[in-house]
Amino acid sequence: MRVRFDAGGRRWVLRWEGGGLDVELGADGLAARYPGAARPAGVPAGPMVEAEGRPVAWALAGWRRDGAALEVTLAAAGLPLEAVARLAVAAGVVAWRTTLRHRGGAAVAVTAARSALVAMPGPVARIHTLTGAWALETQPHVLPAAQAPLVLGSRSGRTGFAFQPWVALEGAQEWLLCELLWSGNWRLELRPDDDGMAVLAGLEPAGFCHVLADGAVLALPELLLARADGLGAATRRLHDARRRLRPDPDRAVPVQFNTWFPFPGEPEATRLLEVVPLAARLGCEAFVLDAGWSTTCEDTDPADWWAAVGDWHVNPCAFPHGLGPLAASCRAHGMAFGLWFEPEAVGPAAPVRRSHPEWLHHPGGRAPAAEARAVLHLGIPEARAYALDTMARILRATRAGWLKWDFNMALFGPGWAPGLPPDMVRQDPLVAHVRGLYALQDAIRAAFPDLVLEMCASGGGRLDGAVLAHAHTYWISDQPRALEKLAIHFGSGRAHPAVCCNDWLVDWPAGCVPAADGGAAPDPRGDLAFRLRVAMLGSFGISAPVQRWSEANLAAAAAHVALYRDHVRALVQSSDRYELTAPPPADGNGDWAVLWYAAKDGRSGVLFAFRLAGARAVRRFRLPGLAAGMALAGPDAASAVLRGAMVTLRIRQAFTSALVLVGPVGAAGVSGAGLG
Repeated sequence: MRVRFDAGGRRWVLRWEGGGLDVELGADGLAARYPGAARPAGVPAGPMVEAEGRPVAWALAGWRRDGAALEVTLAAAGLPLEAVARLAVAAGVVAWRTTLRHRGGAAVAVTAARSALVAMPGPVARIHTLTGAWALETQPHVLPAAQAPLVLGSRSGRTGFAFQPWVALEGAQEWLLCELLWSGNWRLELRPDDDGMAVLAGLEPAGFCHVLADGAVLALPELLLARADGLGAATRRLHDARRRLRPDPDRAVPVQFNTWFPFPGEPEATRLLEVVPLAARLGCEAFVLDAGWSTTCEDTDPADWWAAVGDWHVNPCAFPHGLGPLAASCRAHGMAFGLWFEPEAVGPAAPVRRSHPEWLHHPGGRAPAAEARAVLHLGIPEARAYALDTMARILRATRAGWLKWDFNMALFGPGWAPGLPPDMVRQDPLVAHVRGLYALQDAIRAAFPDLVLEMCASGGGRLDGAVLAHAHTYWISDQPRALEKLAIHFGSGRAHPAVCCNDWLVDWPAGCVPAADGGAAPDPRGDLAFRLRVAMLGSFGISAPVQRWSEANLAAAAAHVALYRDHVRALVQSSDRYELTAPPPADGNGDWAVLWYAAKDGRSGVLFAFRLAGARAVRRFRLPGLAAGMALAGPDAASAVLRGAMVTLRIRQAFTSALVLVGPVGAAGVSGAGLG
């Protein structure tokens, strides 16, 4: 079974090539059924599943319409398995979910499970991917279609740094964009197909084994498909669908102050209490205490928080009176209090490691090395309950309103501990962990409905649409420098809505970042306004040594925060995004980098323009989606001229920026005082 986009008819066609079912899917649901064509040679039918050592052959068992969705049921030949594929279409985006179900009888070992085959007919010119590495995530990369067959994926136990589970196929007139929603090992295969290209998506088969017993089910990763006449249009459709998947989809993400970069791993109550009034003065809405606040009270140096994670006790040396005074001070200054956790990590000194070794991942079936950090297996209900109870205890005590969830581990060769129930160990351990992760995210939000949940994994190591369907935002990269972060924003914004992409001003003053955090070669290019505005391209915060700032810097940052809160946030976090220039190089040696966020009604927008090393001081751009009769406002309106939908910008110096608001003529303007 495959989905094929018919460019000429502007429709999706679901085709069961083994049995004559063709179904036309219009823009918003099932449109028509018509006689099927013969199955093309060499095209697999049904989900790509291997079980009991062989590929599974499928037969059509039935189909039904469920509102705007279609469900197709397939029966496996010679095995007690069925596959239910559910496809829902809305506003040009197909959401494809496949579930395997055991129908009764002997257990079946599934060793490969890729559920979705999508065909792009006609010549495909280029393949667009998002590649990267730690601190340089989500870099747009373009390959000629002739390089297919091509495999993208991760075997690290998390989404991974090397690739995003996202690919775009560029046709002559149409683009097809595919995004797999999964946070563990995954694979996207691109294959030449007839006159076009096919994408096969699902779980990475290497090391995978999931035994289905009588009545058991295996839900495969969901795939989102968007098509349009350009990459930008397809991306905007995907963003709309992704924002609807977020918890509390209309909820804005607050401006945060995070303690990591000014106090990396060494927070201390007295120094933090001095910073709280400054964060409030800047206009921050949440104060998040990052790593280093925790330890265990047994058998370890309180300063060695890295080795002690897992039991989550407050470091008595750094916080002799606990976290209560700091949390109270944050609330007294009008800010929510937040905490960093790494719920899946268990350090060598954590007592839970001795009391419940069966709760840990056993890589390759072996107990984790005594001196190494281990991973709490979230596929085990008791381990998941422990993590929930441990976090909840501290969140309640501190009345926290923000949780930053980190994961600085990889899960190569995960495995079950000995002695667990057979029904548990029949599951693939990594799939069980990932499903447990989503369940724990949901449980935390249910227990604390006002909590903002921010995810992280050494930066962008687990940045994907699935983890963000259970959280409010994500720290996109550990990269502190603004020019590299600007390039990261262009790439991450292709796969993820801006509201999901959390960033902070870090590198101010230039050279303030410790070498261990990527600051060995400080980049002096870019003034304070430039660096603030890069961080404002998504959810926004500050993590810098503000206690060392001048009054002028504090005032300029406060003015930007106010501008973001009052005028920019709603546009960036909920509007249509347009790339008006090519993605900039990470080294900053480009021309201009310009992003435009336009409200759905076309009556407001915000333009971010960054002049890089290029020599041109004046550039002209068309503002798509803008209604007639709009005017300019904001801090840099004087440097811009708007005629209809065309804006002319002047930025006099390299590595400076312009931020321009667009709205109805006569609307209240925004002062530029203190924003230079």
